[in-house]
Amino acid sequence: MEMTCPSCAKPTFFIKEAVYDGFTKTGEIQKCTVCGHEIDSAEATAASDSGGSKKPAIFSDDDVPEVFRIDGQDDDMKTCRHCEHYVANPFTQRCAHHNIEVQATDSCGDFERAKPSEDIL
Repeated sequence: MEMTCPSCAKPTFFIKEAVYDGFTKTGEIQKCTVCGHEIDSAEATAASDSGGSKKPAIFSDDDVPEVFRIDGQDDDMKTCRHCEHYVANPFTQRCAHHNIEVQATDSCGDFERAKPSEDIL
């Protein structure tokens, strides 16, 4: 969590640490990453509500990456996977037209584009 530390008065991050009594977790404290000042959850909630931001302001709107495009990614794929005759089951992939075993990336001259189906994701 990012907020102003009540001890060093710097805007900083706080990390949560569990408090144990033997092997039993009894609560959590938050420590300032600059000075190590410890506060409990109630203090952290009050301090964050009074002016600390809930998420760190690391990135700005200018940091959005531009669209990445690979040459040929929009080309029409003429592989068995996109063919009307392609039949896949858990054990093998077959071409129903030639009645042979194929791989999804294979291709041939008898390619016919498969019709889109709503049940395939």
